[in-house]
Amino acid sequence: MANLSDKIRVSIDDLEDMLGVFGLPDFIGKAESRFVRQTAEVADDVIAHPDIKVVFVSGPTSSGKTTFTDRLVSQLEKRGRSAIRLSLDDYYSLNALSYDEEGRPDFESVETLDMRLASMDLARLVSGDSVVTPTFDFKIRQRVEVDKPALSIGKNGVVVVEGLHGLCEETTGSFSKDQYLGIFIMPYASVMSDRRLLDSDDLRMLRRIVRDVRHRGAHALTTIDYWPMIQNSEQAYYRDYLTKADYHINSFLAYEPLVIAALAKNDIGEALSAYEQNLLAPSVFMERSNMQKDFANLEKAVAKARMLESWLSLIPQAKEKFVPKTSILNEFLCL
Repeated sequence: MANLSDKIRVSIDDLEDMLGVFGLPDFIGKAESRFVRQTAEVADDVIAHPDIKVVFVSGPTSSGKTTFTDRLVSQLEKRGRSAIRLSLDDYYSLNALSYDEEGRPDFESVETLDMRLASMDLARLVSGDSVVTPTFDFKIRQRVEVDKPALSIGKNGVVVVEGLHGLCEETTGSFSKDQYLGIFIMPYASVMSDRRLLDSDDLRMLRRIVRDVRHRGAHALTTIDYWPMIQNSEQAYYRDYLTKADYHINSFLAYEPLVIAALAKNDIGEALSAYEQNLLAPSVFMERSNMQKDFANLEKAVAKARMLESWLSLIPQAKEKFVPKTSILNEFLCL
């Protein structure tokens, strides 16, 4: 059973100290090495137990599941075991949605996934079959047909399943405990000023803002307006998945506020400027709202955005060019 542990606490003074000519590269190196060590520990465990056929990677939004999974697959292959990534995101099926009291569609619950198809594909892969998996396009929010190669692990390979609900009963239930390893990943950290400035939830929201602007055609106020749905949905599974996991991977990088905060502050500022000029685009997450409105609670989202903008102005900045190409942060930064 995994527990949240080794919380990382970084102060504004710590971040300012990092920006020295020699300090920042050294600090980045240490933070990245810590994450690599966590990945290697999981890979070593899988290699040491040849009966393990599946690794399930779960965790809340913007935790770095995809990058961790890709790195784990690479580590396993370097150690001599065939491995592939199976993303549950590609099994989204948005035909039947539920909504909160302000009309936000629930894109986070397990009911939005075609778990029957995902479970069938996983079973076939573990048995050695070749499978062509579906593809979901998040910009247009629907499944698309693409020409892609079939996946296969052969006789002794490992399937690494990643997704918000990677540790739900529908995925794990077909396997005995000695056949799989469970991972729960999320950033577990605080950024401190004279008080706690940002906690783990805030840090994930900043990552999500940066990613949504660059990957999903959603401005910052869209993400902030939708965030209450994410929080409420996560409460339904968070503890269960964490308890079910064998490892907690802390995906926070101590230097990341220097980069993510600066980008998020700029994204928030642009959205607030558009709002003030009456040029704000409707929320892409509310297109399927049952209340036919552009935002769930725009007034509340604007107030939160202004508060975040004020907090983020306290954090020193570093250019994203300092982020290594292999960093988990590129899951949120890259176009």
